[in-house]
Amino acid sequence: MSCNNTNNTCSNCNHNYSSCNNKCAKFGCKDSFLTSPPPCPTPEGCPDPVPCQEVLSSDCIIYNGPDIECNGDVVITSDSTGTELLEDLVEYFCTTYSDVPEILCSEDVVVIADSSVNEALQQVVAYFCTVISGLATVTANNGLTKTVNNIQLGGPLVQNTTLTNSTFALNINSTTVPALTLDKTGTSGATLVVNNTVTSSSAILANSNISGFGTPVVQVTSTNTTGSGTQALGLISNFNSEQISVPLSTIPTLLIQPTSTTAAGTANACGIRVENKGNTLATSGVSIEFANTAVSTGAVLTNRLISKTVINSTPLLTTSQFIIQGKPTGTLNPTDQLTLKSTSQLQLNKYGIGTFTGTPTYNLSTTGTGDIIETTAGLFGTAFRASSPPLSRSFVPQTLANSEITNGVTIQPTSIYQRVNGATVTTMYDVTTGIWTCPQTGKYDINYNVYLTAPTIGFGWGETTYTPTTGVGQFFIGVTNDRTITYCADSAIIMNKQYLAHLYLTGGMQGVDITLGTTLVLKVQNMTGINYVSTVGDYIDWAIRRVG
Repeated sequence: MSCNNTNNTCSNCNHNYSSCNNKCAKFGCKDSFLTSPPPCPTPEGCPDPVPCQEVLSSDCIIYNGPDIECNGDVVITSDSTGTELLEDLVEYFCTTYSDVPEILCSEDVVVIADSSVNEALQQVVAYFCTVISGLATVTANNGLTKTVNNIQLGGPLVQNTTLTNSTFALNINSTTVPALTLDKTGTSGATLVVNNTVTSSSAILANSNISGFGTPVVQVTSTNTTGSGTQALGLISNFNSEQISVPLSTIPTLLIQPTSTTAAGTANACGIRVENKGNTLATSGVSIEFANTAVSTGAVLTNRLISKTVINSTPLLTTSQFIIQGKPTGTLNPTDQLTLKSTSQLQLNKYGIGTFTGTPTYNLSTTGTGDIIETTAGLFGTAFRASSPPLSRSFVPQTLANSEITNGVTIQPTSIYQRVNGATVTTMYDVTTGIWTCPQTGKYDINYNVYLTAPTIGFGWGETTYTPTTGVGQFFIGVTNDRTITYCADSAIIMNKQYLAHLYLTGGMQGVDITLGTTLVLKVQNMTGINYVSTVGDYIDWAIRRVG
């Protein structure tokens, strides 16, 4: 700002300009005070306007207030004269608010170039009034609520709604409240339905860093109090493949995969736990059910796994039973088929009452540690029997050597049956040699029976007409290995004048340990002094069967 008073001759009324150091005159100021005009004689007599008593120069007026700013710019500075103040004010607004340049909104011209400020304001208002009048009224529904101009999440859904997140995740973060709560009050339909369609990622992924029992990552709780029971969670999948060749590639409806780094002790990592809460009665329990679809009636229960208590007084004294049920024909519900008792006893519920019959092939036995093993079928599972009329036998002299049954004559009765593990065979007994060969190592019962008729002379065995050397003696029968071992034997003693029409010999041995490949024969020795003649109705019977 230039100083427009260049009078430097005055010395009594000097002013130091803020913009120059010129020593100015008193701007026409006088040394005396200003006088007031005389009062008007009457209000009507006062001139209008009131004439000034003295006219002041703008250079004589000083602004001594603070600096005046406009949008951060200093427009008026303190200690400015009236002239400087007016010049600065005009210069600022002439520079700032002169012709307005062209203003666009997108490609629309809102303000025309070289418009004045007033014109620019009018054009802006007109443009946006036109645009706003064309806008639709903003409403909010389908999960949103509008209060005046505030739109918030919350409210009823009015239509089926789909959120497509593509490559972006929907995250719900929470601190002290559940991250997601689903409440349903209706009586039909599911609370949550998750459809995973053609994607390699999980439809729902829930993570938690809280450890300990009772703080699950996902908890589904039913609050039904009607007493009719509630299904808390339903998992439904479609077109699952069967476990054929590669079980790990099978797609399950539910995968429970615990992680444990501890070696298994009495139990492994807990993958699933089913607990009956609120029932403390004895025989209370829980079950896992399996169902399949029948042709005409829909789902039918086919099997159950049941765990129930027997005694339920204290945790230490509680005993239990684990039951497997199956669906027989003619019943609507599965029935008990196998029970594992708390005493570690296994019960086959449908056995022992003649329900299942047939020819045994194998037995189920246990080892000393309780392991169930497969053994041969015991009675008649592996067995042999031979019987036929005996051949005529001449007596042999009574000597010490002849008294050994191993030196007797081998009998070859005709085979009636031979079975190994329930199957008929022809290799166990050779009828041409009379040799029986053990097919399996085990325990065997050996039995024989002999019925012989005395020769038709006088009074039979014990006839008095015979001399002591020819009318008395013994008849032996026994089972031997044809060498040194006699497993069992029997004899009949013939004495003079003790008449015998027949000889009855029977005997055997039970639970004999015989190893695979051992050979046995049935032998007889006639030292009665009388030749035996084969008679119709006589027989020799021999049987061996495995019993363990």
